[in-house]
Amino acid sequence: MILIFVASLNENMKLANTIKADLDKQSIDSKIINLVELNLPMYDTFKEQNDGIPLVALDLAKEMEKASAYVIVSPEYNYGVPPVLVNTIAWISRIGDDFRALFTLKTIQLATHSGSGGEDLLNSLRSQFTRLGSIVMPREIIATYVNHVKEDSLEKILVQFTNLIKG
Repeated sequence: MILIFVASLNENMKLANTIKADLDKQSIDSKIINLVELNLPMYDTFKEQNDGIPLVALDLAKEMEKASAYVIVSPEYNYGVPPVLVNTIAWISRIGDDFRALFTLKTIQLATHSGSGGEDLLNSLRSQFTRLGSIVMPREIIATYVNHVKEDSLEKILVQFTNLIKG
């Protein structure tokens, strides 16, 4: 199972659906998780100490444990990572004794639909997920309002991604 995390609606959700359709063509089981709809409270240590980890984060962690890989589909916000994605990673990293557990040796494919091309976002995510122990694919899926994803490029990138997962 590949989990496709989407950190915004609109164009990035369209891109996630395109990626899912391509994985379906390869007979690869995948699921889209809309991080906006999870509606996780903003992380802070007092909230965690007083209320514990939200059930929705615990449920997400269970799905992540079973997944073989992740696709992260996110726009670039002000040359960085959107708050909903940062917040999700913050909550997930608090589950269990090892903050890297749900990321270590998980293969990650990065994707973005961003007005500026998302280069700063992709560099930031690559750095963060690498430090969390993930294997981040060398090529990204990039779309803008002017340059849409090319189907043949998307297919090549996703075949490389799934071949790595299959070993």
